[in-house]
Parts: sequence; C-alpha cells; structure tokens
Amino acid sequence: MRLLKAQNTNLRNIYGDGVKYDINGQIIMDSSNAVLVPKGPTTERPGESGVLTNSVNGHVRYNTTTNQLEAYQNGAWRELRFKEPNQDPGITVQTLGPGDAFETKFGPLASGDAEYPVPAAAQNILVFVENVYQVPTTNYVLEQDPAGYAAGWYISFLSAPDLGKDITVLHNFDK
Repeated sequence: MRLLKAQNTNLRNIYGDGVKYDINGQIIMDSSNAVLVPKGPTTERPGESGVLTNSVNGHVRYNTTTNQLEAYQNGAWRELRFKEPNQDPGITVQTLGPGDAFETKFGPLASGDAEYPVPAAAQNILVFVENVYQVPTTNYVLEQDPAGYAAGWYISFLSAPDLGKDITVLHNFDK
C-alpha cells in the first residue's frame, strides 16, 4: 500500500519541499524564496571548450565573467536586457565627416556596445546631412564591409551628400 502525501496524484516530487512537476512536464515551485540559476565564467558555458553539455535554446545561466544573466537563444548566448534605459553606452552621436559631393559611404559606425555593435535596421538610427533628416532606404542603406573600406557597418547614401555638409548619425535606439 502506498501513502499519498498530496491530494493531486499527478504531482511528483523532484527534490526537496515545494519543487514538483506535473504530468505535462510543467515545473511547479511552491516557494516565496528565489531560484539560484547555474553560474560560471564564459569559458564554462555549455558547449564551450572542454564542457561536455551542449548549449540548447532555452538554457539560462549567470555569467560571472560579464556579471550578466544570459540565455541561449537562436543558436547563440545572449545577455538578457531589461527595459530600463541603458546608460552605458547610451545613445551615441557620431559625426562621420563632411560630404564632398562624390563619396557615398560614411563610417564605420561605432556604437560603443560590443554586444550590439550595429543597429538591427536602417530605420533604427537617425541620419542627418547638415540639419536635414535622411529617410532610411530612400536616402541611405546600411552596408557591411564594403569593398575598399575598413571592416564594419557604413551608411551608404544613394546619392553623394553636398560638399562641406556634415554627416551626423544618432544610434543605439534599439538597445
């Protein structure tokens, strides 16, 4: 004869008080305390050199190298970001120099953020020639590593800006 400790026979005890899972594989934590997630340096992430476990989409851990909570998403480790404004590096204002009525590529863009070095799309930045706003995909596009230029992301105008007109870019809005 088996002694039942809970009224619902679908709950199974994993370990300790308050941690159970149901027949659907849902984990239930009955506690007002906290959960301690796995932690370690970048070199000890699952799938990194010497670590036997492979990374799987959905893994979550605390990275002691970067002091950030991170998750494995879409085949890569990514820092979890929150909705509060990111003060470091914040909005970046970058002057890319004056136009010469010939050159169409200006850059490279330098966001100051190693995790997100380039905007996700041309619509996520503000580009001005002198004080005139430029419309994304109408006046310019983003171009990666154009031939003959240093590596990086560039503003590529569809027609060259006028002589002496400064090119200013504001970015990091999508961080």
